[in-house]
Amino acid sequence: MANNQRLLNKLNLAGKAGFPGKSDADTASGDMMSDPRYLRQSSALINEALQKGFDVLQLADGDIVMTGVKTVVYQYSWDEEKGKLTRAKTKKSRKASAARVELDDLEEEEV
Repeated sequence: MANNQRLLNKLNLAGKAGFPGKSDADTASGDMMSDPRYLRQSSALINEALQKGFDVLQLADGDIVMTGVKTVVYQYSWDEEKGKLTRAKTKKSRKASAARVELDDLEEEEV
């Protein structure tokens, strides 16, 4: 039995197994994870981010990390007079501007 306790302490599983060494941080995050308000808000945020193509990571302490990739399109055309490539003016697509607005909305919600 002493070997099991030593092994649990070494692997830092004592807090998860309900042993006396359980920390307050573990119980606080456990309370938060059972809070219906947190569950409702976090699941809505995670679902929305996944639909927009973000990678989502929910940490044990309740923090949510989202990463994504922004696609940027540049169009170049050949200028005969200057003898070089110049960046052409591109029309902003509705999809790109809509994605930018959605990203701004997500950032505002986080604050």
